[in-house]
Amino acid sequence: MAINAISSGLTAIHRQAAAMDRAAEKIARAGAVNLSDAPQNAKRAEVAAAEESGLLDGTVEMLVARRMFTASLKMASAANDGITEALRIGGYDSAHAA
Repeated sequence: MAINAISSGLTAIHRQAAAMDRAAEKIARAGAVNLSDAPQNAKRAEVAAAEESGLLDGTVEMLVARRMFTASLKMASAANDGITEALRIGGYDSAHAA
């Protein structure tokens, strides 16, 4: 059961790392919008709004993925600590080496 918890934690870490990569790509694709320049027409205003939206969405996705990554790391670490403690209580010397 503890091995499943470690495996689930590592899978979640991998998934959140991929989510951070996707968010970083979204942020990189969003162009820098100079808000002091007034748009010349509606089309340019629409493009500027889409770029700004991409930047904000990417940033929020990055923050969420970072929190989930941290939670996944703590889950895997807690499972590892539980296994180590069980081995220590059981008197296995290999637990001390870990």
